[in-house]
Amino acid sequence: MALVLRTTSQIITHYTRMEEKSAENYGNIAITFTEHHDFFKDLAKENLKHRDRVIRAYRQGVSDAFEVGFNPNPINPDQFTIKAISSNNLNDILEIFVRNEETIALFCEIASKSSGELLPDLPDTLEYVIRKKRQRIEQLNSMKV
Repeated sequence: MALVLRTTSQIITHYTRMEEKSAENYGNIAITFTEHHDFFKDLAKENLKHRDRVIRAYRQGVSDAFEVGFNPNPINPDQFTIKAISSNNLNDILEIFVRNEETIALFCEIASKSSGELLPDLPDTLEYVIRKKRQRIEQLNSMKV
């Protein structure tokens, strides 16, 4: 049986890994495409801000003394992976970035629905991240030629 995410802490851990991998991708591309350096560096920084915001919401709702129960609908993390950059073509890279942002947004939607009753502030934070991801997808799509 494949590993599934059953607890809120497992969900948060997977989410933070996705944001960190996505930030790393943006940082690497910022070096390659110097004409877009600031834009991609800003996206990388924003990913880490999203990560920190979600972690903060989680920690405010949970003490170290207990885990917030089990998710009745476990999440398969293999369905939510961040793709590495495997091209030097900007349009191909932008497409990968869009898919990665869509992956993170979908993960946040599912996590938001599953954590609502357990941690009231976490879904609001995840909804904020989803809105930001959708805006970013529009930005990335507008850069394609």
